Amino acid sequence: MARGDLLKRLFTSYQTHDDRVFREAAAEIIDDEKRKHHETLATELTRILQNGNGKQALSLTQGRSFEPVPFDQERRVPLLSIKRPDRYLEELILHPSTEGGLKRIVEEYRAWEILEANGLTPVRRVLFCGPSGCGKTATAEALSTELGLPLLYIRFDAVVSSLLGETAANLRRVFDYAARGQWVVFFDEFDAIGRSRDDTTEHGEIKRVVNSFLQILDSFDGRSLVIAATNFEQVLDPALWRRFDEIIRFGRPDKPAMQSLIEKRMPPIQVAKNLVSRILEELSGASFADAERVCLDIRKSCAMEGQKVADTQTVTAALHRWKGRKEAIPSAKNGPVRVTRD
Repeated sequence: MARGDLLKRLFTSYQTHDDRVFREAAAEIIDDEKRKHHETLATELTRILQNGNGKQALSLTQGRSFEPVPFDQERRVPLLSIKRPDRYLEELILHPSTEGGLKRIVEEYRAWEILEANGLTPVRRVLFCGPSGCGKTATAEALSTELGLPLLYIRFDAVVSSLLGETAANLRRVFDYAARGQWVVFFDEFDAIGRSRDDTTEHGEIKRVVNSFLQILDSFDGRSLVIAATNFEQVLDPALWRRFDEIIRFGRPDKPAMQSLIEKRMPPIQVAKNLVSRILEELSGASFADAERVCLDIRKSCAMEGQKVADTQTVTAALHRWKGRKEAIPSAKNGPVRVTRD
């Protein structure tokens, strides 16, 4: 049906309150946008049509079938995995400046066609840096959901190879695959391949990997948002910093941020104010991931005991288990553990 006739149907059905015809016309418009490869707009229209229900909107991508993912040639393990997150920015506890930067990224991506028409490009490459457990992965998942794009999660345990030149070849396979679709491409633990070429402790292979990554990233023109995340930004090669359009820093939460997270994660379990204060005191200097772990522990205990209100014993036990786990994890003050391969 011609675009004009389709719009007439849409407006007429609205005036006559014919929901069936309205949805049929809307569905045809969405299909037309898909044929034009306007995936972001199509997804946004679907979300609006579904009354903003994220889970229904995500059914568009959940039903899609993707071509087989690339494999490491030596070990025959997949180089990446495809995820369909169900997490939104509003669910995260973010510093106002961080939240503003992320919303700007979403706005620019949604306005891709407008920017292109004016000779401009949206933010396409973003670097997340900051301590572990402070929301980098969760934020990448939220951006994936907000944009209605599947998350292409790069598995560095598979990408990094013991064979000379194979790591660079694996990176090419990853980007070749990404170029054939529209994704949020997420490189977690990016320092595994992005180490400084001036580091005298590194061998020549890492220099070749960084050179290859720079060349591949510069030539990548896929309509995807590429995100790299690292806990050790101090070891990244200086040239890599210049390749990112935006840099978002994540810090450890302060007391108000931690309290906001507890208030979001604890329901439906109720916790007395004095116990919340105790949790905040015990978790001083901890990460969001630590706080979520304690909240989840308390909720599990309450569920198993059939309680709606967390008592002192339950909170104490959860904090004790968290401390025990923390003490069991080796200190990472001197940076990541170096792994040697035979």
